[in-house]
Amino acid sequence: MKPEFIPIRNYISQFICITDSEWAIHEEKLTKRFFKKGEFLLKPGEVCGHVSFINSGSFRSFSVLEHEERTYFFAFENEYVTDYESFLSRQPSPNSIQAMEDAEVLQLSYEDMQYCYEKIPVWQKFGRLIAEYIYMGVSKRAYNLQTQTPEQLYLKILNDSPKLVERVPQHYIASYLGIKPESLSRIRGRLAATRN
Repeated sequence: MKPEFIPIRNYISQFICITDSEWAIHEEKLTKRFFKKGEFLLKPGEVCGHVSFINSGSFRSFSVLEHEERTYFFAFENEYVTDYESFLSRQPSPNSIQAMEDAEVLQLSYEDMQYCYEKIPVWQKFGRLIAEYIYMGVSKRAYNLQTQTPEQLYLKILNDSPKLVERVPQHYIASYLGIKPESLSRIRGRLAATRN
């Protein structure tokens, strides 16, 4: 197996047991792509045609509302990135997905995903488990946004996702929290003061 396929097979194996022959069907459908920092994987008005497994680099999903960017999620190595609603419905997306760093991904098209569902019976279980995983993540984020202050949300990021703070520009994190960059600076200042 080529080295670039090891991370995605390891990831999938966390959810399902897949034989070598089943894996070969899936691997044959994967396409490797590279994105430069700032390049778009998806732009508003496009139908999202692929799910992309990130081998290296990072992405963010956002939209522009009233001239302000609203970031919905970040994705890093060993995660999938896509606009699931557009991918599954085959409808244009209002969102953008942009590389925050130079990135390498392995892409599977919608048509090839359907082929895998047909040819690899256990692949349907994988699709269901991923859908459940995504739903829980979206539901949790919506709940947290409604019940926690921006400072509490930032503390949660610091504790749960330190790589996010290390690798994501502060203005993107502010956008994710739904606040202005200067508000995030004040939060960071207060937290730094309490630690000293």
